[in-house]
Formats: sequence, C-alpha cells, structure tokens
Amino acid sequence: MGGTLSIIVDITLNSLVLSGVFLIVAIGLNIIYGLSRIMNMGHGALYAVGAYTGYTLVATGLNYFAALIVAPIIVGVIGLLIERTIISPIRKRSMVYTLILTYGLMFFLDGMIKYVWGNKPCFIDLPGFMQGTIPILGTDYPIFRLATLIIIALMMGALMLFLNKTRVGIILRASSTIPEMVSCLGINMSYVHMGAFVLGCVMAGMAGIIAGPLTTIDPLMGSEMLISSFVVIVIGGLGSLRGAVLAALLIGVVQTLAEFFITDLAMVIVYILMAVILAFKPLGILGEGKFE
Repeated sequence: MGGTLSIIVDITLNSLVLSGVFLIVAIGLNIIYGLSRIMNMGHGALYAVGAYTGYTLVATGLNYFAALIVAPIIVGVIGLLIERTIISPIRKRSMVYTLILTYGLMFFLDGMIKYVWGNKPCFIDLPGFMQGTIPILGTDYPIFRLATLIIIALMMGALMLFLNKTRVGIILRASSTIPEMVSCLGINMSYVHMGAFVLGCVMAGMAGIIAGPLTTIDPLMGSEMLISSFVVIVIGGLGSLRGAVLAALLIGVVQTLAEFFITDLAMVIVYILMAVILAFKPLGILGEGKFE
C-alpha cells in the first residue's frame, strides 16, 4: 500500500509540474492568437531561447531566482524586435503569411541557438537548498520540482491578477473579443497587439527557464514544446484561456501516465486523445475556440 501511495503521489505531482509548463507556453501562444489572430510558429524557439538564456545567466554567477526574472525580460525584448520588424508590417494580411513567416523565424532562431550555444546539452545549476528531496506521503520528492510547482502557481496567479485587475490587462481582454469598441475608445490597437505579442514571448521565456532544471536543454526542446503546446491549445480551443487550463491539466496527466506505463507510446496516446476530443468538440473542450 505504501508503494502504491508513493507512486500515486509521484505521478500526481509530476503531472501538475508538466501541466504547469504546458500551460505557461500555451497561454502565451493563446494570448498572441486571441488578440492578433497570429499563430506564432517561432514560439517554441523562444521557449528554448529562454532556457538557454537562463542557463547562461546562472553559469555566469547570477542567482537562479534572479535569472527567472531577467531571462524572460530578455526574451520579451527579442519578441518586441520581432513584432516591430517582422509581424507588424504584415499584420493585416492573411494568416497564411504570418504562418509562413513565423515558420521561417523558427528555423532562424533554431540556427542562432546552435550558433551561439552549439549542440551540446546544457543543464541549469540549482541553488544548494533545491537539490535535495523532501518526504511526502511515503515518497522522497525532489525539492526543485516542488519549488517549480510553487513558481508556476505564483506566476499564473500574477497573470490572472494582471488580466483581471489592471487597466492594461482589461484592455487586452476586451481587445480579444471587441477590438472595434476598444479602438473607438481611442486606444491605439497597434500598441495592444505589440503588448500581447511581447507578453506571450515573456511567458515562453519564463517557461523555458522553469523547464530548464526539469529536462535537458538542447536545440530540439523548442520544437518538442511547440508541438505539445499546439496540442494543448487545439484541445482547449484556440484563443480560450479557460480551455487552455483544462487542456494543459488533461495532457499533463495523460502524458505522465503514458510515460509511466507505456513509455514509447506516450505522445501517440496524447495525439489519439486530441483526435477523439476534436471529433466531438471541434471548437475545443469548452467550445470557445476561435477559428479564423
């Protein structure tokens, strides 16, 4: 019984951590799509940039928690440059243009990552107090995973407060549903789109440095996360933040269970689940998807 309980605790906590990382990346992608109807194919590469930037900052002596703040800001600045130079000039064109452009951006960023950091796997050194384990209901669980779960919870709480309690957040939410009304109020929609894109990039960077200690940092991590985040937002519904939360939890649990019991077929099970859900709920699990 004790062994079974420890397995349940491990699977539950690991599912929550994985779901949290998926959620941060997917919500960032959803915010960009929800306001600008831009599907940023380079989002996964920005996630990888966040992980590599965090690794470099920690390797040069910066405290890990300080790097959690600095790395996403750096990715946000990169996102601002991308939005001003690449996205903004073609914003009013068909989505096909942005898909092709950001697809090329993905390869460019992947190439830059290999040029700057190479192909060798990297690992983020954690503070000493996060390297041990703590007993939880019969299992010794890594402290850094619990700390990661707390960081994710705090970040999501801060995001919800920002979107629901601040003027800028309320403008962003309103712009996703009634952009014409927001524009009529004298608010420059160009700045709204820019802010949404930068916010999405910051979240990708945050997810990257959070995931850094959980997995190996390598050039392929961005492509793998992009696929997983697409699964989350498709199941949750494009543009639906509530749907993304439910989908991230669902995918996190399913993938963790699949990796535990049938390791080699984990992602196959996830894709089958996505196909089944879309067969009955084409607009996402809550029916809030915005396909345009």
